[in-house]
Amino acid sequence: NRGFGSTVVLTDSGGMIIGCRDANSTSLYHYKHYKSEGGFVFSQKIKLSGNGSFELGNRVVVDGKVMAAGSTNVIIYTEVENKWRAVAEISPPPLSQDFGKKPALLRNIVMVPSSSNVHRYSFSTGRCLGLEGRLEVEVLQRSAAFGDMDDNDPRKLALNWILNDDGMNLRADSENLNQRFVLTLLAFSLNFEALEHATIDTLTGSEYVYSEWLSDTDECTWFGVTCSEGVVVAVELADCSLIGTLPPEIGMLGSLEVLDLSSNCLFGTIPTEFGLLSNLMYLDFKDNGLSGYIPDSFFDLKSLVRLDLSYNANYDSNCTGSNGEIFEVPISFGIEGTILEDKIENLRYLMDIDLTDNYFSGTITPKISALKNLERLVVDNNVFKSTIPNEITKLENIRELWLSMNYFTGKIPDDIGNLRSLESFSMWGNEDLTGHIPDSLYDLTMLEDLHLFRNSFSGSISTQIGRLTKLKTLTLAENKFTGTLPTELGLCQDLEFLRIEMTDIEGSAPKEVCDLTEKNLFSDDRDKEYFKADCLEDNVTMVAFFVCDCCSSCCDHVTNQCKILD
Repeated sequence: NRGFGSTVVLTDSGGMIIGCRDANSTSLYHYKHYKSEGGFVFSQKIKLSGNGSFELGNRVVVDGKVMAAGSTNVIIYTEVENKWRAVAEISPPPLSQDFGKKPALLRNIVMVPSSSNVHRYSFSTGRCLGLEGRLEVEVLQRSAAFGDMDDNDPRKLALNWILNDDGMNLRADSENLNQRFVLTLLAFSLNFEALEHATIDTLTGSEYVYSEWLSDTDECTWFGVTCSEGVVVAVELADCSLIGTLPPEIGMLGSLEVLDLSSNCLFGTIPTEFGLLSNLMYLDFKDNGLSGYIPDSFFDLKSLVRLDLSYNANYDSNCTGSNGEIFEVPISFGIEGTILEDKIENLRYLMDIDLTDNYFSGTITPKISALKNLERLVVDNNVFKSTIPNEITKLENIRELWLSMNYFTGKIPDDIGNLRSLESFSMWGNEDLTGHIPDSLYDLTMLEDLHLFRNSFSGSISTQIGRLTKLKTLTLAENKFTGTLPTELGLCQDLEFLRIEMTDIEGSAPKEVCDLTEKNLFSDDRDKEYFKADCLEDNVTMVAFFVCDCCSSCCDHVTNQCKILD
């Protein structure tokens, strides 16, 4: 005998299942299965009652359809949506019917036991399934079994809650069993305290009222959970003081479209099983402490539209739970891997990628051009090391391109001007970037923010800069730029922030530029360094390298010491 939930399965010495019954039942149904050479199959059923008497009956299987003997007719069953359902009635054949030659014993035949608590038969395991058995076969990952787990394992805790504390009283054939178990597992894996006490809330402008997690209500009403026709399609638990690691079983929420666990305290790695979430469109893990390599299966998420893995470098080893308790967690340097190499072309629906503040490395593949819908690519503060492929200029819908604080080399792509929708372009902090600003950059007339400081760019600033009339921020500092500041910069009437210090830009600030301080180029309690240049007299010549009567902050061109002006 071996127990599977509340089901008892008996096998013969050869391992064949010969009976299934409810553990609390007083009767046992014994099955003998036969097959003739002609392919016809029948099964003889014997009911052994508690007093030892025998009740004979029949089970017949023809061409994969299961038939049960009735008083006068045989009912044909088929499996529909994982349940056995009656599809027809026929007159029963006599048990003595000639099937040709002597029947041979048939193993692994589908059985329909009378026990109300046995609902499925697994061909992969060759056994009848109760609630626990179904979860082991259909949900648990990595060959896990409940019997091998200690009592504090989140999976075991989730099972015990489903069996003993859940007022829903689910059965093995309950359609929502798997998803309710996975959500329960998520609660036990990520600090049950937080989700148990999630406030019952009404969304602004919405009629929906959420229930607490691990309550007796439908899991589709739990805080942050959204369902479509009873199936979980979204889990949104941003900033809920969640602490813990992601269980691989989360990959069993196969209809999930939105997963937002941002601004929590997740640590550990992203499970390989994430690749099973084929419908996932929105994934937000920003502001956590995840680490390890991005799994290859990640590139199977072909429905993904938005990906935010930013700010997972976490140097604080303490996290505070919802009840104020302090938890010690591992320090993380962020998620690793070569995420922007060739496999990224599989994720063709991506519109938004944010990888800021991690440990991603490698190159940006020329195949990035396959992401035709991409509107935002932000990879600041990682360890990418490559040239910037010219193919990136084929991303015609991109509005925000931030490549700052990496190890990119080479120059700005010559065809950068093809990105006519670009509004924000940041490449600061890549000290091996060299060359001149390509003329095509001045075709980016939608540009509002241009950050090129702390690189090794050279050459002069073109008079064409006056074409960038929407420009609000221009940072050219800490480069090798030469020449003078063009008067045409005064055409950028919306300019709010201008940095040209620690360059070789000389001469004086044009009146047209200084006039901008009467418009938007001023402090108004914002950054006092809104206009910064090498306008401080040096200690040797007592002459400023750049003359500026309207700057808010000046630097010594020789010593690079700076001060804010009164």
